[in-house]
Amino acid sequence: MTFSFNASLSGLNANSNALSVVGNNIANANTVGFRGSSITFSDVFANSYGARLNGAGLSLQIGDGVQTSSIQTNLAQGTLDESASSLHTAIQGNGFFVVRQSDETLSYTRAGDFTLNNEGYLITPRGDEVQGYPAIGGVITPGSSLTSLRIPIGQTLPPQTTSSASMRINLNTNAATGSEFHATIQVYDSRGTTRTLDIKYTRLADGSFDATATLDNVPTQLSSNGGASGTAPVNFSFGSNGDLLSPTQFSIQPDQTQLGGATLPSIELNLREINPDGSLGGFNIVSYARPSSNSANNQDGFPPGELSGSSIDPSGTILAIFSNGQTRPIGQYALATFNSSEGLSRRGDNLFAETLASNQATIGAPGSGGRGLVSGGYLERSNVNITNEFVKLIEAQRAFQSNSKVINSLNETFQSLLQVI
Repeated sequence: MTFSFNASLSGLNANSNALSVVGNNIANANTVGFRGSSITFSDVFANSYGARLNGAGLSLQIGDGVQTSSIQTNLAQGTLDESASSLHTAIQGNGFFVVRQSDETLSYTRAGDFTLNNEGYLITPRGDEVQGYPAIGGVITPGSSLTSLRIPIGQTLPPQTTSSASMRINLNTNAATGSEFHATIQVYDSRGTTRTLDIKYTRLADGSFDATATLDNVPTQLSSNGGASGTAPVNFSFGSNGDLLSPTQFSIQPDQTQLGGATLPSIELNLREINPDGSLGGFNIVSYARPSSNSANNQDGFPPGELSGSSIDPSGTILAIFSNGQTRPIGQYALATFNSSEGLSRRGDNLFAETLASNQATIGAPGSGGRGLVSGGYLERSNVNITNEFVKLIEAQRAFQSNSKVINSLNETFQSLLQVI
């Protein structure tokens, strides 16, 4: 009779653990990046009378109940919800964010509800610093030493002087001799001041065009085909199909004395497109029988800009967005993977720690080595399925009640036995 009590008592204990696991899962149904758990049981056998065999030679073993075999972490992907913060980040696939605690130890999390502290560091809600690879000189080197990721709050991006420009121009082949067409483009000097470059094309009797240029209405010098610069016009001639024959190179040198202390040494006008493979493409300046036009401009300069925001691409690269429309890489998230993620130890606050069972973390860039990709502006929800958890809750509750009934029945049997005695 003692064994019967023990078996039922173990059933109460085991199903009490099951209720705790299910209750914890339901409590964290809305916890960012939470990983639910599942419990498994194994039976217990004991025989205080030694090995006993029946007539068929089979052992007779008395069951002594049930025990908790394992509590495993469910690593299934949670759904992604769009967040109002561009700093919030979710992992699609395998891996954990790496965070450094105040005692310099590393922990791991799936919760990407990151914010900035007063120094611009990306931190978790409890203040741990998010780790990754920094951008040095605009270049990120995955696999380099981990560092705390930082957004450069208040940073000003210096201006970039215009050195080359492209203008998609058609010069009307039927234009009257002596007629003029002005093509203008905005360029930037070394201090980021916006300057207006105006190129005037004058139709000649032979069908070609002479080009002169001014910068903010101040005449400039011109150079073609690598020759010396001067004030003489540069002649643009075209073939029978309207493609540009000459010049093959055209640059403009502004008057540096008129720039108020800034510089703008030379502007190269790209006369042809450049294909992705680096080969020459179509002509940017042509002469067709249609009205003269300047349909598109592009140049490589920009004014100074203030940091206005950030974004995150799928590779985990954090891009600083500036008010002048420029973006610059700041750093890249690092993701950790393990030989056995189920062996990780929970530390609370959505953190995991490596153990002997999980082995050491293997850390690398998102999208590499089987690691997942990153979604900026999203948060991963808990992977707890409420419907399944309520079914498990009912099962554990019924099992607990059933074991209670067994103990109650044994108690009544003992009472009956004592009355007989």
